[in-house]
Amino acid sequence: MIAAILGWVGTVGTLLAYLMVSRGRLQANSRRYAALNILGGVLGGSASALYGAWPSAVSNFIWAAVGLMTVVSRVTGKTAQLH
Repeated sequence: MIAAILGWVGTVGTLLAYLMVSRGRLQANSRRYAALNILGGVLGGSASALYGAWPSAVSNFIWAAVGLMTVVSRVTGKTAQLH
């Protein structure tokens, strides 16, 4: 039950973030958009891990990490780079 709740809240969070960017209510490089993606990714990843769906868990945690990199780059003023 907890995994399902985590998964649904995470899914709604990431879909809401995408919808708000698509409608022009959020900027794609905003902290709020990144925060919604971090929260959605962590919750979705946690739910997937609890179900043992590891490919989904990994992709959700990576999604959250991308959001975190956005926040870090906005706070520090440096662009995050992958090497």
